[in-house]
Amino acid sequence: MLAAIFFIGTAGSGKTWLVKAYSEYLADQGLSAATLNLDPAVVTLPYNPDVDVRNHVSIGKLLLDRVLGPNGAIVAAMDMLAADLKPLMDELSEVEADYLLVDTPGQLELFAFREIGPLLLDSILDVERAAVFLLDPAIAQEPRGLASLLLLSASSSLRLGVPTINVISKADTLSQGELERIMGYFEYPEDFVNVLSRGRSLVSSLSARLVEDVFEVAGPSHPIPVSSQELSGIPELHAEIQRVFLGGEVEDPGSSAFDDTD
Repeated sequence: MLAAIFFIGTAGSGKTWLVKAYSEYLADQGLSAATLNLDPAVVTLPYNPDVDVRNHVSIGKLLLDRVLGPNGAIVAAMDMLAADLKPLMDELSEVEADYLLVDTPGQLELFAFREIGPLLLDSILDVERAAVFLLDPAIAQEPRGLASLLLLSASSSLRLGVPTINVISKADTLSQGELERIMGYFEYPEDFVNVLSRGRSLVSSLSARLVEDVFEVAGPSHPIPVSSQELSGIPELHAEIQRVFLGGEVEDPGSSAFDDTD
């Protein structure tokens, strides 16, 4: 295995479908991809995972044995997995693929802010690692919503300790004008900060200052609009992943940072 890519984001942002779309894109490029489902509560998936956390923890059993509610059972399942990660890592060690695509739980905090996320990342040390953070367009259309997502992305990157690429998921659900407005905030970050700072409330000042700090540290890098349904933006996402791994530019979106790897 050469690289592990973790797809993270808020519930309903489209992580699972992007994993499917990206794995199919890699296959079309002659690159192999294995998928890891980390959501113990998912019922059906649009792809067949090569490694599935549901084979290691049972939500149904936890619901019955511990008399937990659905959310409590999911939290308990992830904590159990973190407490005994070896069986999952043993299964992952048998995976033979260029890329490992990790489909994280719907609730971001279950992976990024509990023990399992950093622990799993720390256990995969001999490969390149990156995260793809999905900006849900239903939230990102409103300035404060977009600001909240950017802060959540930065916080997740800090917590997990890996480079993070932001994408606008479900771009096909946005009109051209809506997409241009969101992208304009990154083209002209001063305007974005000014919009956030309107009003005299502490919240307005705080949100503007925090976003300004994020842009100052990370730069107002443009998120990549992607659509898992129309398969748009996937080559650009792949090229950006290669840039992260290479620390430079990749001219051909279809190329791989590992083309010369034996």
